[in-house]
Amino acid sequence: MLKKLKNFICKIFNIKACQCDEVDEHVEFFTKVPEPDVPVHVEPCNRHRYFKARCGYCQAFAKAK
Repeated sequence: MLKKLKNFICKIFNIKACQCDEVDEHVEFFTKVPEPDVPVHVEPCNRHRYFKARCGYCQAFAKAK
């Protein structure tokens, strides 16, 4: 909708700077998902169902992968 309105105004006033296909900064900010710096999912050791921070095997298993 905004793109059509923008193109319509550009055609009326013969503005060539508006004819680009660039994505708006705000739209790009909300649509692109950045990769996290910290791993989201950590596999536990073979003894547990989920990662336990106090378990030495879980910590070693997480560092190995």
